[in-house]
Amino acid sequence: MENNLNESELSEAYLAKCLRRLKEWGAPLEDWRCVDLIDMCEGDDEDTPPTFAKCDLCDCHKVRFVHVMDHPLYFEEVRVGCICAGIMEGDVLAAKERERLMKNRSQRRKNFVAGKWKEATPRKALRLYTRTHKGQKLWISVYPGNRYYVRCDEKTTSRYKGQPIDNFYSAVYAAFDLADPMEDIL
Repeated sequence: MENNLNESELSEAYLAKCLRRLKEWGAPLEDWRCVDLIDMCEGDDEDTPPTFAKCDLCDCHKVRFVHVMDHPLYFEEVRVGCICAGIMEGDVLAAKERERLMKNRSQRRKNFVAGKWKEATPRKALRLYTRTHKGQKLWISVYPGNRYYVRCDEKTTSRYKGQPIDNFYSAVYAAFDLADPMEDIL
């Protein structure tokens, strides 16, 4: 297996443990790819303790950024922490970079939510809010019946996390996701 592993970053015992678990599952030992990255603390406010996940591979219980790993020869996705993701894909530095970018995005998201929107109501029946993020113009339109639509340049949505947007707070998060998409990290 060809890995870009730094000996000081990974002990042989840790690496062996991860590979042993993959062998126990009958899973491939290399060529995995990260298909999603989940921030377990997304949505947590400052008054609640942080939420963590458990790594499927090494059983660590303090995983904040879950790397969702996929392999065409394995029947399900595996959710792991940063180092285990690096072992599975054969590049710990790439996994660390992905996590660094995710931490930066998390901070941008926090700042974005705290930012101000300017109200610009063009018609009586419509409320419109605007702002700019990363050079992109964003709009939140609120129609009668509490129907929210979010637009960022040419991208538009009326859904957040698979549900119709029914409040301003969810619209703000949807606007952030349009302006600063996860695809840029993956």
